[in-house]
Amino acid sequence: MESAGEAFQSLLGNNRDLSLREQIEEAAAGGDSCFSLTYEERIIGFVGCVLGGLFLNCFSLVRLTELLLGNPTPFAVCFTLGNLLSLGSMCFLIGPMRQFRNLMSGKRALPATVYIAMMLCTLFVAFTSGLTHLERVILIIGCLLLQCISLAWYVLSYIPFGHSYLYKALSCCFGER
Repeated sequence: MESAGEAFQSLLGNNRDLSLREQIEEAAAGGDSCFSLTYEERIIGFVGCVLGGLFLNCFSLVRLTELLLGNPTPFAVCFTLGNLLSLGSMCFLIGPMRQFRNLMSGKRALPATVYIAMMLCTLFVAFTSGLTHLERVILIIGCLLLQCISLAWYVLSYIPFGHSYLYKALSCCFGER
């Protein structure tokens, strides 16, 4: 384990020799290991982004009353930034290019695209003038529901047989066997 001074120097971009573990990780990541950060620094970045995203998402729930009272901007910004931080957290572990390739690969492309599009739509509706209060609330809640569904679908794509388990669970819940 390196000292705090060495970790600080590597954050500043000063050159250092890579350990064997870091060389293996670098090779496994295909040279896309998030700006030459050490393994520990990438874990810290990942955890920081996830915790920051969770904090912003929880804080957006405090702002939910403002959404319902006619000021959707604070809620939409907090919720969307929280989602973007959480989504971007994987960039620290696998690098931004590999994260983008994972987002757009095969069965993950549609839910990832819908998820990102709904985040943008949430912000668009929050900042658009000319909508009534009720229209804004309904559109933002609709965007949030689609975000949650597409995120769940995206996450299930990483679990082996995740989609088929979901189908079985839903069919049991709704009486079809």
